[in-house]
Amino acid sequence: MKVSLVGCPFRTTYGQYYESLVDALKRTGCQTQWVGSNCGCTDPRELARQFQTTDLQYFELPNDVGPYSIICYSTETLRRVIKAPFRNASLNYRVSRYMSMAGDAEVIHLQQNLNAFGSSVAFRLLHRHTNAARVITVHELDPEQSAHPELNETYNLADAIIVHDSLMKEKLVSQGVKKELINVVCMGTDIGEFEENPARDGIVFYGAHNFNEGKGITTLLSAYKHLKENGTPLPRLRIHGHFGPTPPAYLTKVGEMGLEHDVEWLGDLSNEEIVALYRRSQVCVLPYVGSFAGLPVGFAAANRLPIIATKRAGIPDHIGDLGIWIEPGNPMELAETLKNVLGDNEMRMDRGRQLRACAEQNLGWDVIARNTMTVYRTAKERAAVRVAKETQVASGAHPDRVALKG
Repeated sequence: MKVSLVGCPFRTTYGQYYESLVDALKRTGCQTQWVGSNCGCTDPRELARQFQTTDLQYFELPNDVGPYSIICYSTETLRRVIKAPFRNASLNYRVSRYMSMAGDAEVIHLQQNLNAFGSSVAFRLLHRHTNAARVITVHELDPEQSAHPELNETYNLADAIIVHDSLMKEKLVSQGVKKELINVVCMGTDIGEFEENPARDGIVFYGAHNFNEGKGITTLLSAYKHLKENGTPLPRLRIHGHFGPTPPAYLTKVGEMGLEHDVEWLGDLSNEEIVALYRRSQVCVLPYVGSFAGLPVGFAAANRLPIIATKRAGIPDHIGDLGIWIEPGNPMELAETLKNVLGDNEMRMDRGRQLRACAEQNLGWDVIARNTMTVYRTAKERAAVRVAKETQVASGAHPDRVALKG
């Protein structure tokens, strides 16, 4: 099978995911190419053209008109009116290039997040005629479709949709997307050899690409401060993610809480560095309110690292009932849970072994690739039916009067 995967080519959380997925698909025998372009998000990695890999088909759009968040959602009416034609032309050109670069691919798989890979591009692609199966992975919803959820019915033009957690599936279904089109496929992780009983010290928190309150960082800092003030011995809190330099707002907050000597900002880490960090840590804490936490959950499970988390952000979809659950936004509960977990080495080891078994069975990239290939095969069957109907309509035949296979 020939697949053209369209997604952000830069060194971000998404870039890590796409590279791993492409490599795993290739191991199944699938001919997979990665297509991408600059997007106008103004992320430092995009501006510096820090690519995740050189193994991709890339095109540059020199007439980019800046961040789509500014273009689409500025309150200045005149600014919107002036820039709208340029934005539309840019988006249409991108979709044309994505599709032309796909060549004779049997599946065009768009990874939707934001900006040049947001819903405006996804919906334009779904309106284009192609014999290839059209698959959309919805990583996140952008402001435009959140403000106008009726737009999401456009997803029904897809031959298949992939999401990473059940809550996203339920949300799309509630907004008119056909349930049978939506497939929950977890984010994968590397399952490497594991050293028995490594020395462990430290608490890990993942700030992802967009470091914000949806990750629950203030809840974690408040819990840590409470424990420290009550004399509880605590390991260092280590924070990593694709957020670039230390976020100034949180650096100030850490200082105000008197935790500047307790928090270590690691910033952007490679997959190998994340593995090393998780293997030497005692617990991963993910008090997420929203967003998505598939990446740290996979790394933690594969490296036997217990996870204290909310039942949000796709975490239960990835590890079932193996999380140590807390309610969102409750620092006192988190403090008590963290104290208990840090004080019980036997429990941490037992939970870690269970998480590793879960990762081996459900989260390895080869498992994710097989699940994705199943979605592709179903999408191809639907695409054949769709193309046949489109051909009948073009020829003047009434599709409901012609027997179709599939």
